[in-house]
This record gives sequence, C-alpha cells and structure tokens, in this order.
Amino acid sequence: MGGVAGHMAHLSEDLDLTFNELISILSKVASADIKNATEKVDGQNLFLTVADGEIRTARNNGDINKGGMTTDTYISKWSGHPAENAFTNGFKAVSAALKKLSPETLEDIFSNGQRYVNMEIMYPKNPNIISYSAPNVVLHGLQYFGDDETLDSRMLAKEKFRSLVKAVDGGMQNVGEEDWSIYGPKIIALKKLADGSAIEEVTSKIESFAAPVGMSATLGDYVSLVVKKYTEQVDLPNEITERLLTLMLDPDEAKAQGIKVTSLKKGLPKELQSVVSKLGAKTNSRKYIASVLKPLEIAISDFAIEVLRGVKSFFVDEHDEEVQRMRDELQKSIVYLKALQSSGDEKMGELVDKQLAKLGDIENLASSLEGVVFEYPPGSDRIYKLTGAFAMANQIIGRARRSGMAEELEEVVELEFENENDDPVVDTEFEDEPKRTETVAIIPGAFKPPHMGHVDMIKQYANQADRVIVLISAPTKGGRKLPNGREITAKDSQNIWNLYIGSDPKVEVYLSSHASPINAAYEISGKAGQREQAAEKMGMDPINKGDTVFLGASNKGGDAKRWTGARKYVGDDLKLVDPAQSAVEPLLRAGGEPFSASDMRELLGDIPTNKEELRDFAGDNIDGVLRILGMAALEETSGMSGGAVAGASGNFNGKKRKKNQNSVIRQENVDLNLVDSVVRLIMERGILQ
Repeated sequence: MGGVAGHMAHLSEDLDLTFNELISILSKVASADIKNATEKVDGQNLFLTVADGEIRTARNNGDINKGGMTTDTYISKWSGHPAENAFTNGFKAVSAALKKLSPETLEDIFSNGQRYVNMEIMYPKNPNIISYSAPNVVLHGLQYFGDDETLDSRMLAKEKFRSLVKAVDGGMQNVGEEDWSIYGPKIIALKKLADGSAIEEVTSKIESFAAPVGMSATLGDYVSLVVKKYTEQVDLPNEITERLLTLMLDPDEAKAQGIKVTSLKKGLPKELQSVVSKLGAKTNSRKYIASVLKPLEIAISDFAIEVLRGVKSFFVDEHDEEVQRMRDELQKSIVYLKALQSSGDEKMGELVDKQLAKLGDIENLASSLEGVVFEYPPGSDRIYKLTGAFAMANQIIGRARRSGMAEELEEVVELEFENENDDPVVDTEFEDEPKRTETVAIIPGAFKPPHMGHVDMIKQYANQADRVIVLISAPTKGGRKLPNGREITAKDSQNIWNLYIGSDPKVEVYLSSHASPINAAYEISGKAGQREQAAEKMGMDPINKGDTVFLGASNKGGDAKRWTGARKYVGDDLKLVDPAQSAVEPLLRAGGEPFSASDMRELLGDIPTNKEELRDFAGDNIDGVLRILGMAALEETSGMSGGAVAGASGNFNGKKRKKNQNSVIRQENVDLNLVDSVVRLIMERGILQ
C-alpha cells in the first residue's frame, strides 16, 4: 500500500515470528480458521479526514503534517492526470456520503483532523491490474495521527472506524452520471484446503529450512546464524559481529546503543571494513535479509497460490472472465518483455524469468482478487498479507505497461516455463538474481541546522523513493555560527538529522567532503566506477546501474534551477527524473512564512524568549537539538528547564520492532549443511561483492 499507510508485511518479513508460529498461522489459513481475512484490493490509495467541518485529504506524510489538502487543492492536483477521474470522482463520492452525517458524528469519528480514514478507489475506466466491475470506494481503517498515539488511541480508532462503516457501508452516490458504491472491508471466506497437500508441503519446506536453528527460533535467529557463519569465515571479530547483528535486526536498539557502521569499521582492515559496510548499511541490510529468507518467501508464496486459487473478488461480477483477461495480458506482457530482451535489454528478460520461477504456470493466476489481509492473533495489531500469484503478475504486467507495451500484440506465443521442481535442494536463484532497480532521492545541503522544513522535504521524497540520501556538505567560507559564536559543525547537523529521522530504514545521512552540496550529489550519482568509489569512501551502498535518481528541490522560487545541466554529470547508466518534475511543495511555518536556517540560528540567541517559536523549527525534538548544539546549559542557566533529550519523532514508518525474549538459537548438535551451503554461495556468487 505504501504512502501514509506504510508497508504491510508478508509473513516472511516478520523477523520476530518463530517457525512454529509461522506454521501455526499457515495451518489456520489452510483450515479456514482465520475468520477476519478481508479482501486486499488493487486501487488508488487515499487518506481523508474532517477538520473544522471541512473535508481534507492526504496522499503522503507531508500532506498529513500540513493538516491535509483542501478540496480545491486536491482537485487541482489531479487536473490533467491519467487517473484524474478516479481520484476526483471517488473523492466526490466519499464526500457526498460523509456530508449526510451530522457534524457531531463527524467530529466523533475524525476527532477534528486527528484521525484519517484509509481508503482505496477502484475505477473500471482507470484500472491497475484487476479490472473491477463498477466504481467503488473501499474503506480500510481509521488511523490516528495525533501527537499522543498510544495503544488506547489505536483501539479507539478501531471503534470509531466501525461506527463509520456502519454509517456508510453499501451506500451509493451518483457522480458524473456514474453510480459509486461505498463499502467497508469485505470479509473473504477462505476455503478449507481439501487434501492437505499444500500445508504439508509448506510445513515440510519450513521445517527443512529451520533445521539449523530449530522450530522455536525466530526468522531473525536464522538470519543471525547465517551472518555469524559468514563472519567467522572472514575472521570478523565476534564483538563486531554481535553489534553488527543488532544494527541489522534491531535498529531501535542499535540507535539506543549508539551503534553505527562508521564506528564498527574503526580499526578494521580495509577488507573487513567493506564487509561491515555492505552488511550494515540500511539498504543493503534489507536486501541481504530478504535474500537469506528468499526460499521461505517462495514456499509461502506457493502455499498462498493454492489458498487463493478460485477465490472470487467481492467487486468482480464475472470472475472467470476477469481471470482469463488477466492471464491473456500476462502472456502478452511476457512476450513483449522477452522481445525487449532480444533487442538488448537484458533486465527485462531477467525480470520475467525471476517472476515466472515463482509463479510457475500462468494457470496459477486463478483468483480475481489481489490477496487477503488479516490480523493475527486477533486484537494484536499484527497485520499480514497473502498475495499468491498476483504479486508476480503485477510485476510483469506493470513493467510491460511502463515500458510502452501496445494494447494488442499481433501474435500471442505459447511459452514453455521452467519447472521450479527441477531446481536443486539449495536454490541459487536468490544468490544469483540481478539487483532490483531502485528509485533514489538525493537531498544535499549544509543544514546548519536542519529544521522541520528539511524534514518535510525528506518525508515527501521518502514517499516516492526507495532510498533517500541526505548529504551534508562542508562549506569552507566561514562556516555557520550561532549567536554565541559557536560554529555549527557538519557532525552537529548529522546528529540532529539522526534525532529527527529516528530509525527510518529509507533515510540515510552522510557527511560529504565537498563544499558544494551540488558537487556532493554529483559525486555519488556520477559515472559508474566513480560513484562506487565515492560510496565506499562514505560507507554507503552505491547507486546501481538502472536506478532512477531524484535530485532534491522545492517547487518554489526556482529552486530546481540549481540542477540545470544535471544530465551531463549524472551517470548515463542512471535514469534522471527532471528535477523540476520531481520537486516537492515546501512546508511553511504556522504564520505562512518559509522556514530558514538563518532564522533558526537567530532565534537561538535568546532561548528563554524564543523557546516556543523554536519548536516550530525543531518540533518535539527541541531539547535534543539544544543539547547537540551545546546550548542546553545556557537554557538552564536562564531558568528554563533543559529536560531530557527528546526521542526521535521522525521514525516515518511508525513501527518499533518487538524483541522476542524467548528466541533461542540451537548452537550444538544441529545440521548446518543448509546454512553452510547458503554461506558458501554468498561468498562464491557475490552477494557481498
């Protein structure tokens, strides 16, 4: 779902799950004992609230922070967009339904803009992969965005969501001579798997996979064992390995302990520094963990295909026809991408082969719904999804459409697909697969100091990109000084950034040796070879061939013009989005004036008087910022309470990883053959090269 909603986890992504728990959940799915599964729909996502009697909308966290978009702003946003009618008419349908409720009811549900309803707009004239039968809006849930979010506030939001659904479910609104229906989540009755073969097969695969650690261990324990086996072979000191594992598996704890890649590398030989960088850097760590658990992901995907086979969408009238239509488009997409491969675009063929290895036969695309979503255990707030064949079809069809596939191909070629059952016991696909291309946003600046305007820009780019790289330049002309004469160092700026962003896995902050922020950005996005050297020097993952690059800018005051001529400096093997097109709306202060670092520095000259205004610049992190700048004592001397360093309010994903206190790794008398094979492949086939 992404955007404001964040990431919804597959079962193989929950590192706190034990293998026993995983099998228990899948067994309940197989026996249809999961009673709260709802349909995951393939539409256009939107968040909506009511504040001061006015309907407001949001597509990203920046919109939320600004109190949502007004109706006029929202409508104008989609003017001329291919999905204009979907977004505007769906919005109008929901708005019409809400306007039938009393102001008191709306206030009770939305708490004057503190709760937003998460919804999906499904419009047959602007479909994604699934073509639904009629215009619908499906409400997913009510999310609380107040400053004091607690378990109680989340539970209350659930209660208010039930009230909202009761008030609008099944209602119909006429917009643009079309009838739009409003629905709450639709329960999907999972079918009981009759012969038991699917659950037996996935159970066997999971037990075999988990053998090195035992069924009572967690997925995170398995990753830990693989990492330890590898670091033993390259002679990385045990104490470094333990801290590295904390950084990889529990970022919140790593932050509390002050564990960073740069500190772990100190004193190590160059080759071990490289190991630490390539395992510990945020982006590479996620990829590595996913690669280690890839066989588990595939096993669960195979199971999900069987669970969802023949399951019908509530929103598709002609199930069989829609399934066949999707199969036809999938086959056309395969032919189209294979043709691109033949013309020299190897990545297209690699994508098809990778996805078909997981899908198997096209006939496995046998459901008219995207997947199911369920909470387990009930009341736990642990939300999982099963998507089966849709995930692979979505990758192939989506890529073909974006690559310019014509609506009709003259000929549909019958293809033979590789039988995944012929693969060896240890699947090498996850070691040898090509790197997934990413969208990378680069935001350079002096940031003396960073403020909420900068943070909002980062959040907006984080909602569009897979990675956001913040580069702190090193100006040579006199530095930026506080009113008391103290210079704000690049390290100060980095510490403040880390305070703001928390442990958000998308955002990376680095110090650059360049005086110019522009040159700093060009160094890491330049020609192949150059950017890898720059990344190695800074301890970051390089931007890879085929990646898409955003160069950070606001859409006000000609800010994007600083990137004029960027194309000749950015590597020609990278895709560069026109900075004017990717520029974001700047956040304004409460009074409507723009944020300015110089204004913030000036306010720091009189902290007692300006404390509340400084909160405008630093949010709830103001006390932490003052400590970093060495100004907390000044505040206390003036009779103000310095307080403790505020916790990071940034953690954009908002989910803290739970530590499993009962997780156990069996260290003795276990069969480590599979792990040895995985580690050998890692070393021989280049996951860390």
